[in-house]
Amino acid sequence: MKSLLIILFFVAFSNTNSCTNKNNTAVKSQENENQVTKKTTFSVIRLNGKDVSKRNLHITFDEKQSSAYGHSGCNTFSSKYTEEGKTISFSFPIATKMYCEKNAAIEKEFFKTLIEVKTRVQKEDTLILKDGNKKELFFGVRSKE
Repeated sequence: MKSLLIILFFVAFSNTNSCTNKNNTAVKSQENENQVTKKTTFSVIRLNGKDVSKRNLHITFDEKQSSAYGHSGCNTFSSKYTEEGKTISFSFPIATKMYCEKNAAIEKEFFKTLIEVKTRVQKEDTLILKDGNKKELFFGVRSKE
């Protein structure tokens, strides 16, 4: 009987460590869920100095994935980017393949211009993407999400 009590006592107290580990794992999991992926969407207002506010162009930056995606006039697109300080460069974007005759030119310009971007300036609710000569290529405002 004494040996049974000793074994039960040992088993009961040896499992307390695993409960602590489960609690620590649960706390860490909760902390990870609280670190929400930072995604910021901007509506493109100007493209190469032209007003495109009525074209519904937008770009979303997913900082965790180092990717940008959005709407380029007709199709949706995605592109990886690398950023160091204010310097940014985009890989060639991939896009869906719908054809929209009236928006084909603006979309072609959007993609051509995106690849030329070298600098990202973000102030409060505005985004300015510039080329290597500091010429403004994209001007956008943060979308209300």
